[in-house]
Amino acid sequence: MHRLISPLAGAVLLSTVVWIASGLSAAGQSLLCGTAGDDLVAARAGLTREWVVQVPFDSAGWRLEHVSIGDDLVVACSGDGGVHAIQASPSQNGSPRAGSVLWSQRVGTPGGPLQAAGIGPQVVTVARDLDLYAFDSADGSRTWHRTLGRPPSAAAVPSGEWVYGPLSANGVLRLPVNPVAQPGEQKDRKKDAAAPGDRPVNKPNKNVAGTSADPLLPISLDAGGRVESAPIAYEGGVVWYTQSGLLVGVVPYSLGWKRLEFDLRSALTGPPTIRDTGIFVATEEGDLARIDDSGQEDAPDFAAIWHVVLVARPDGSPLVSGQTVVVSLGDAGIHAFSAATGDVLWRSCVAGRLVATTGNRVWCVDRVGRLSSLDLSTGMPGEWMCLGDFTLPLTNTVSERLVLASPDGLVVSLAPRRTTSKLPPPLPMDDGEQPPAAAPAEEPAAEERTET
Repeated sequence: MHRLISPLAGAVLLSTVVWIASGLSAAGQSLLCGTAGDDLVAARAGLTREWVVQVPFDSAGWRLEHVSIGDDLVVACSGDGGVHAIQASPSQNGSPRAGSVLWSQRVGTPGGPLQAAGIGPQVVTVARDLDLYAFDSADGSRTWHRTLGRPPSAAAVPSGEWVYGPLSANGVLRLPVNPVAQPGEQKDRKKDAAAPGDRPVNKPNKNVAGTSADPLLPISLDAGGRVESAPIAYEGGVVWYTQSGLLVGVVPYSLGWKRLEFDLRSALTGPPTIRDTGIFVATEEGDLARIDDSGQEDAPDFAAIWHVVLVARPDGSPLVSGQTVVVSLGDAGIHAFSAATGDVLWRSCVAGRLVATTGNRVWCVDRVGRLSSLDLSTGMPGEWMCLGDFTLPLTNTVSERLVLASPDGLVVSLAPRRTTSKLPPPLPMDDGEQPPAAAPAEEPAAEERTET
């Protein structure tokens, strides 16, 4: 039986829906107003707000637990098992605009232990409870699901044609990105079969893997100890570190795969930061070091480039921008070093937790809970912004962006503002005619200047 609605009642219902929608929008704007997510506040700090998005989950009953940052994607995981991929880079060639939620999926049961997402060019991987899920990076369709047998100790991360998942106690499980690849789809499959000391973890499935020597079988790698954090893609392979401070790499080279090790003899204060082949680490004993590939194609190995003894225990991971390495020393302030030589560049008494670098600024959450910046070349204090509800701890070691998130699912991306001349390009000149001298670029308006 259909119930008729009078025009007046319909108008009232429509106005109510519009009022609720506008109320929610106003509430979101009120959360941003005056904080780092406010585009006017960001502009005064020399930043531009690339995008802001509300992650679609039940924020009344659950909280945002993890936000993973990639080159083109930001993946947010909520406590109800939601996995949400956000387009992070500006749109190109018809791709979705930056800040669009590309897809949302659900893994496991609400409330179970959930690891952060691993982001690769082909798949996004998420470990929950005793299961590992892989989703297509572009459309979110589930490509495969595997039971791990043991709880994961950190996030599983794709690198090259493989996914690396640390397990509790010891061990890193290596699985193919595409477990049903046909012969010839993977380069040098026999060469990629295993690294020295590895072993298959299950019997061959002839419908998928073929024989016990098939390189598509999952392989259990000896982790060298308990893995404390997610592996990091490195040179076509991966790098991880153990609780005791052993740095382990598994990388491809001309003869197959090589396992690399470097004993730092102290636990790390945070995950390594990788730039090209350089691995920058800070330890509990107060060391800052750069470890690099030895550069020998036939016999790759780790080599120490430089080592610095710090004046205090580091707080978190170092950040690297260009040729500058920045590390927080807790109440002893923030210090910067040359990425090439390890020489001291500057010291600042500003204390805080490092979160990102943007252009010529390094950002930290200071001791009073503000988002504060330092000049990357001099260490002089710069702008500061109110964090508001953006209290979810995030550190971006991937890109020159400041990504902030709130527990209720609001995520914002800030990038350094690029100033361009407002003058049109000069017109082509006839032979022998000289172009007029260029006028000086316009000075920024008073409200756009930022005092330091």
